[in-house]
Amino acid sequence: MLTALQLQQQRRRRAVPSLKQQYHEYILQRIESYKNSLSRRELLNLGNEAVAEMEAAGDQFLLTEVLLTDWVDRLIHKRLRLQPYSRWSRQLKDLREAQREPTHWGIDRRNPVARLLPRLEHGDGALVIGNDAAPFAYLLAAHSVHVIFIGSDMTFVDQVESRVAEEALGHHCATYVAPTIQFADTCAEAVHVVAIDTGTLQLETVANRRVILDRLCERTSPGGVHLILPSPRALSPDAFLSHYSEWIREAPPTEKRRPARSLGLMLTKPPEPDEPRASLASRELPA
Repeated sequence: MLTALQLQQQRRRRAVPSLKQQYHEYILQRIESYKNSLSRRELLNLGNEAVAEMEAAGDQFLLTEVLLTDWVDRLIHKRLRLQPYSRWSRQLKDLREAQREPTHWGIDRRNPVARLLPRLEHGDGALVIGNDAAPFAYLLAAHSVHVIFIGSDMTFVDQVESRVAEEALGHHCATYVAPTIQFADTCAEAVHVVAIDTGTLQLETVANRRVILDRLCERTSPGGVHLILPSPRALSPDAFLSHYSEWIREAPPTEKRRPARSLGLMLTKPPEPDEPRASLASRELPA
């Protein structure tokens, strides 16, 4: 993820994958999602159908698992009527432009995440935790961030998984059902962005809440960002500022009319000692 200074200097560090690569990932994701929706019997029937097509082709094949898988994928491609690359690439540009707008997912333009988006790079990693944070998982995935979404129940997580597949974002978003404290305690990979809703935090005991936020802070890369997002009938994001005494609060732009309730907080982890603090272009937490 870029610092504010790198953003000003247009210092992109990672190349964005080509449309061909993105199309290939999209096709694979749709095919795998279809396979996962089938029962074992349906999969076996699909394999038998693929063998029958191979025999009908009249060519002599040495039947291998790889060859059979390839024919099964061709059958699924036909069943799903997936678009050819030329049509898909024309539509993707307009679709991605829409998806990269916060309002496409029902997120207020004044939300702190809007100030984070220009700093994101392809390949950045994010943890999005809590059902009320799901729209932010979609938005970050649309910006080519590798998102791990953690939900509280299987039904909701299945809905999220279906949505990202429909929006051609499945290859950027993985979904899991896990207790928040358990996931925070076992997650080992460093990430650039953490988004968590206050409803999820409020359900935890004070002790567990401290453990969760401490673990997430440890696993955030220097210069990384935490978004504390509001949930209906839950504590305000400001209630969790005490957990970020050494972090930098990104000040919102000055507005004539402030929103009736908090739209969320954006907090930045201090950079490594050899990095210039001025590069973050942010504001300190108030005393």
